[in-house]
This record gives sequence, C-alpha cells and structure tokens, in this order.
Amino acid sequence: MTTGVKAVDQLIEKFGILSSPGQDKFQRLTHLFGGDKRADSLPFCMYQKVMGAPVSRRFTVHHFYLPYKNCKLASFMFNEKGELIEQVYFTKMSRMVNVCRKLQRMLLQERVLQGRQQQGRLQQESEWVHTEQFAA
Repeated sequence: MTTGVKAVDQLIEKFGILSSPGQDKFQRLTHLFGGDKRADSLPFCMYQKVMGAPVSRRFTVHHFYLPYKNCKLASFMFNEKGELIEQVYFTKMSRMVNVCRKLQRMLLQERVLQGRQQQGRLQQESEWVHTEQFAA
C-alpha cells in the first residue's frame, strides 16, 4: 500500500512498520501500563487514558515522525486487544491527513495479522498438549 507521498513511502520501505517495542528515525513503538509516568509526553487525550487506567491495563502507543521535517506526523494508541482507542494527527494539510489515515489502516491490518498468528500458535500449542496427554 502506498501513502501517496513519496518521502513517506520511502521511509516505510526503508524502516518498515514496527511490530515490537523499539524506535528508529521514522517511528517509535512503546508499551505503557495504567498510571505509567512516561505518559507525560503523550497527547493529552492519550495521557488521560493511561493515567486513568488501572495498573493492570496495557497500552501500545505507535508514534510516526517525518525526519526530513523534524516533526511528529501521527500517534496511535491501542488497548490489550489490539483495538485502536485514540489517534492524533499532528498535521492539518489534507494530503498528510490522508497519509495518516493510510498509516492507521496499515497498523490495523498489522494488528489483525498478529492476532491471527497468535491464535494459530495457541491452537498449535493446544493441539500439541492434547496429543501429548493422550500419548502418555
């Protein structure tokens, strides 16, 4: 999927989309728990969600940056189930808003794929446990 902005497409091609915590010039992926002090740097709507949640809740926050402009592009917050619960676009230009929407779709597709892979692994483990129990 292309975003329509060559510079962003090149960043995606170069760095990909992170699926585990980490960072590069284009993005940062972080896991936060309810009440986590690191939420201070988040947009206010995300800060409220994190600080108002119990410690047992886990959030995944995915930030995107435009290194060639040295600015933020968008931030997305997901809950434990991989559902998008907050999004912030740091641009008002319609062209870049469309880029943010396409990044959001890419992240949601990635979450769906991860969920399916995890379900497949759990099913394989379950089948393996059942066959081991019957073999003994």
